[in-house]
Amino acid sequence: MIPTILLAAYGAVLIGIALASLKYSHSIENFLVAGRKQRKLFVVASMLASTIGGGITIGTVSKAVTMGFPAFWFVAAGGIAHFLQGIFLSRKVRESEALTMPDLAGGLLGQPNRLLVSAIIVITWTGLAAAQFVAAAKVITTLTGLAHQPAVAVAAGFLVVYTLIGGQKSVLRTDLFQFGILALALVGTLAWLFLAKPPAPGALTVELFNASFKPLDLVYYVVVVGGSYLICPMMFSRVLSSDSPANARRSSFVSGAGMFVFAFAITFVGLWAKASGLDAGGLDPLNAIAAKVLPPALGVALVMGLLAAILSTGDTVLMTAASVFEHDVLKRDRVNGVRFWIVAVGLVAALVALFSTDIIGLILKTYNGYTAGIVPVLFVALVLGKERKMNPALAFAGIAIGYALGTAGSFQAAASPWSRLFPMLGLAASAALALASAYLKPTLNKN
Repeated sequence: MIPTILLAAYGAVLIGIALASLKYSHSIENFLVAGRKQRKLFVVASMLASTIGGGITIGTVSKAVTMGFPAFWFVAAGGIAHFLQGIFLSRKVRESEALTMPDLAGGLLGQPNRLLVSAIIVITWTGLAAAQFVAAAKVITTLTGLAHQPAVAVAAGFLVVYTLIGGQKSVLRTDLFQFGILALALVGTLAWLFLAKPPAPGALTVELFNASFKPLDLVYYVVVVGGSYLICPMMFSRVLSSDSPANARRSSFVSGAGMFVFAFAITFVGLWAKASGLDAGGLDPLNAIAAKVLPPALGVALVMGLLAAILSTGDTVLMTAASVFEHDVLKRDRVNGVRFWIVAVGLVAALVALFSTDIIGLILKTYNGYTAGIVPVLFVALVLGKERKMNPALAFAGIAIGYALGTAGSFQAAASPWSRLFPMLGLAASAALALASAYLKPTLNKN
């Protein structure tokens, strides 16, 4: 009863914040990039909240139980990407004054590429929204005992309503304290597990490779998963909302460091569960720890922290897909249009989530095509900037071929090496065509 009351009260607080932010949502710029006036603290917190969400947290702990320490790379790859983003991209992205990532791509590569990038983002981020709904459903099940499908309906309904009311302003306002809740809960959980119930000596092992994680898997995680953080419409929306290019760059560095810290924390919670032989009893390992191992107060705090993190990621995912569809596919700038597409994306994602429970598997399948197609071409275009005009046709071919090969990997069995090789072949093909579009018969841009 008490967890259900807490859940309802928390939801009411978030809806209240969204309603308070409604007055800032009268223009498309305010609705999508919060007026480009956000301080570094809010940008960093939102970057971390949007990347280290509850889905990633729950999924990484589950992976650590099955594959051991290498699960660390699922989050740490994002940390590496954020450092690279700070070195090469953040300042240029903020200086572009674009509203969305496809808007930026259109300025660099032409309108056909803008449309292709937009379509890929909408498809990919609908899949990511489904993963967040699955994660939220797991937490709601732990708190209330609801079955998976009703829990998905509750999670999807709340996230859609909360996001469409307040827009980016309410997302940034709530990300700071929502990530704070998760951070405190994770640190408290890690400390309690290893101090109050430490695993037996020798039961916990840290190894870079094992039977479940080979060198090819490490390359895949760092390149494919990391690439999805390097060129990411969610991260670019945070960069574009920053109050200055300099703070945008600093925010990428700070968020990268934060991802490494939390990669260790999340992974070691999973290693504790593996070493202790935790009986999850039908729950995922992290929710099982909250329900069966931790003291009641800390267990509730962890579950609420997970829910907060899921909401922080879920609202950003919905906002990203909907804004790209309205602004870049339909080429309109109506706030109510974005709201309509938030509902539409939410409905499609909820249908996927009703019949799926594997969070990390769902995320990886959506990342494969996106990273292989978009990341190399847009990275080259941003690094070169206006100094060298890229051939739009070759760039289009690079995105399309890379996406097709990456998506082919998503249709392979998880144990097949081709599930890793296809996305990396797609990355290689996309990168080669991106470089060819820039350096084959190079044309300097005199403008």
